[in-house]
Amino acid sequence: MAPEPFSSDNGLSNNPDSPDQKTNDDVKPTSNGAFAPLTDADPPSMTVLAIYGRAPIPREDELPSKYKSSQLQKDQIFCRRRLRTKPLFEGEEDSDDVADGDVNSQNDPAIEDDDCPADEKVADISRVGSTADEYEAALFIPKHGLVGSTFFHADQEEHGDMRPVLEERAILFQSIEHYSKLMSNPTLGVYVLPEKLLKAQEEGDEENMRFDESNDEHIELVLENNTFGEQVLVRGIEGSSISVGDIFEVEGGLSPLVVEVTSPRHPCAFIDRKHKSPFGVKGLRRYCMTHALAGWFTRVLVPGELRDGMVFTRTAHPYPKWTMTEIAKALYSEGDKTELMRGKAHWKRSIEELRELCQLKPLGNYEWKDKALHILETMEKELEEREEKEVEKTEGDGMKKRETLEEAEDDSSFFQRLSQSFNSACGIWCSASELLFYCEPSPEQASTA
Repeated sequence: MAPEPFSSDNGLSNNPDSPDQKTNDDVKPTSNGAFAPLTDADPPSMTVLAIYGRAPIPREDELPSKYKSSQLQKDQIFCRRRLRTKPLFEGEEDSDDVADGDVNSQNDPAIEDDDCPADEKVADISRVGSTADEYEAALFIPKHGLVGSTFFHADQEEHGDMRPVLEERAILFQSIEHYSKLMSNPTLGVYVLPEKLLKAQEEGDEENMRFDESNDEHIELVLENNTFGEQVLVRGIEGSSISVGDIFEVEGGLSPLVVEVTSPRHPCAFIDRKHKSPFGVKGLRRYCMTHALAGWFTRVLVPGELRDGMVFTRTAHPYPKWTMTEIAKALYSEGDKTELMRGKAHWKRSIEELRELCQLKPLGNYEWKDKALHILETMEKELEEREEKEVEKTEGDGMKKRETLEEAEDDSSFFQRLSQSFNSACGIWCSASELLFYCEPSPEQASTA
C-alpha cells in the first residue's frame, strides 16, 4: 500500500502526477499545510550514514524485575542495532521496495483493515521482514517513527506523558560532526572516543590517536558503536545550522519521506552513565545540553523508507533565529549553578522573546514548549502582580496627595478664618478706642477746622 500523499489546506499535493502540483522551487510544504519560501541560496543537506533499531538489553535476565537506571552497565544503556539496508540503486528492477509503496509483501491483514488509519496500520507491523538477500527495510511513519522498534517516545510507561505517543520525537537524529566535536574536546573527549582510538593514544600512534572525520575507518568505528541512542546518524550538518520547523526531504525522489525538525535533544543522565563521565556541570550531559550536541528530534510528515547513503535536503526554513543551539542555550544554558546542575529549564531573557518561542507551532512540547509555557505563565503572573502593586502604589500615592491637599486646604481655611476674626477684632478695638479716648477739641482746633 503506497503512503498517502502529503496534502495541504490549499489542495496542493506532493503527488508529481497531480495537475495542481507546484513545481517551482520557491515554495515547499510545512507541517500545517502552508507553503514557506526558501531563503537559502544553497540549502543545507545531510547524508545518512547509518540507521539503528532498538536492540535487546544484554543480560537483562540477570537484572532485578524492577531495576533502576543506576544498576545498568555501560553496554546496557542505549542498546541499538545497526540495520543492514539495501545499497542505493542495487537491483531496483527486481525489488519490492517500501519506498515504492509496498509496506509488506505478505499483505498483513492489519494493513488491509480500512477501519484502521493508515499510520496505525503500518505501526501494527511487529517487524519488517528481511528480503531474500537479507537486507532490512527501514520504514519511518508519522507518530511511531521506525517500524519494528519502539523507542522512548512511543512507550507511555517510559515517558509518562498524558499522550500515548510523543509524535514530535518520532526520529532522533545525530551527526558525525557532533561526535567529532565531542571527541576533540580536551576534557570530555576521552569519554566519547572509541576504544581503538583510546588505545592508539596510549601507544602513541599519532595516525589514529585523534578522531578524523575524513578517515573512513574512524567513521566506521562510530557507526558500529553509536553511543547516543540515535535512530539515524548523518553527516554534513550541525545543530547550529538547523532550526525548529525546518523541513527535510529525501533528495532525488528516492523516498517520499518528509521530516520536520521539532527540538534539540534534552540529554538525560544516561548520557553520563553510558560514557562514564562525571555527573553535574562538568559532565558530558551538561556539555551536550549547553551546546546542543546530543542530537535533534523530528516528526514524520510523510512516511517513507530510508537507506544508508540517502541525502536529506532542507526545503523549508521558517524560523532561522531558533536554531537547536539557540533554543538549548535560552532554556537550559543561561541559568545559575543550581539550575544548570539540575538541568532545570529557566529563562533570563525578555518575556517578549519567550512569548515568541512559545508561539512556534512546530516546537516539540515534551521538555521544551511545556517548560517554556510554564515559565511564561510564572513570568506573566509575576508581571501581573508587579503591575497590581504599581497600581496600588500609584493609587496610594494619589490618595496621600489628596489627603495632603485637603489638609492644606483645611489649614488655609483655618488661617483665613483666624485672619478674618483678627481683622474684625481689630476693627472693633479701633472703634472702641476712638470712643474711649474721644476729647472735645480746643477753641484753636475748632477754629482751624
